[in-house]
Amino acid sequence: MDADRIIGAGKELGGKVQQGLGEVGGDAGTQARGAVNQAAGVAQNVYGQAKDAVRNLADAAPDYVDQARDVGRRTYDQGNSMLARQVGDQHLVALLLAGAVGYALGWLIHGRD
Repeated sequence: MDADRIIGAGKELGGKVQQGLGEVGGDAGTQARGAVNQAAGVAQNVYGQAKDAVRNLADAAPDYVDQARDVGRRTYDQGNSMLARQVGDQHLVALLLAGAVGYALGWLIHGRD
């Protein structure tokens, strides 16, 4: 828990008490200062919560990267296996397709002379 959350909660509570004392005593100035302190406490508490959220997200980022890498690796392996099965079953089609792709790339690279 961030220190701003604790300090903000304390300021908010103090502001509520100060505002209540101003109401009981009929002192508008104390009441207004209490409301201001209460609002400042709420703002500081929210700021601390935001810092905690960013810190938690930064701590979780490596886990997300690991998960994405694992999913990518599994997907690559599945695609590679599927391609190997297709090529293994149809050698001539795979050879003709590879030749066509090579010809097309060569034609694109060297122009249409």
